[in-house]
Formats: sequence, C-alpha cells, structure tokens
Amino acid sequence: MTKTERRVRRSEKAHQALNLFLESLREREGIGAMAVTTEDGFLVAGAGNADVEWMGALGASSKRQTLSWEQETLHVQKVEVNRVPMFLTSMGRRASAQSVQLGFERILAA
Repeated sequence: MTKTERRVRRSEKAHQALNLFLESLREREGIGAMAVTTEDGFLVAGAGNADVEWMGALGASSKRQTLSWEQETLHVQKVEVNRVPMFLTSMGRRASAQSVQLGFERILAA
C-alpha cells in the first residue's frame, strides 16, 4: 500500500518550511497575515499579504493582545517553541497558537 503525501508544498530548508507551514495555516484559518517573532521582535517566519516583518515587530513590542494597524486588528499571543518564548501576531483574526507551536516543533525536529 502506498502512502500519499498530504503536503503539496514542502521544503527541506527549515526557514522555508516554517514559512510554508504558516502560509498553509493562514489559508486554512482565513487569516490575512501571520508572523512569528522572537521576544525582541525579530522575524522567525511569516506569511500573507502584509509587511510581516514589521507586523511581527509591532506585535512583540506592543505587550498587548490586540492592536490596530493599517485599518486592521492584530492579535498577539505568546507561544513557546522548544522552550523558546516567541510571539505570534495574526491579522484579522486570532490564530491557533497551539497549531503554530506543534507545527514549528515538528519542522524543527526534522
């Protein structure tokens, strides 16, 4: 019995794989854009039709759960990936922090 690969877009490079994962999650959850940053606001990965680097930096530095940016609402959540604290900033609606954590840990373990 052959196993069908469920992912169409994939990469062996961790950074690109993280971006592809966020793009897939963003499309599935109907989110405008997503960014995952370090606590200092440096972009780890991002996806969507926005300046995700700037969006993520705003989220990490805001210390708020929601904020307005370019007539959109940003939702900011803390997420821990392999015991490293990060921020997940999503545009338009709240993303699943647990999905991001599990997906990132799976990709980084490969």
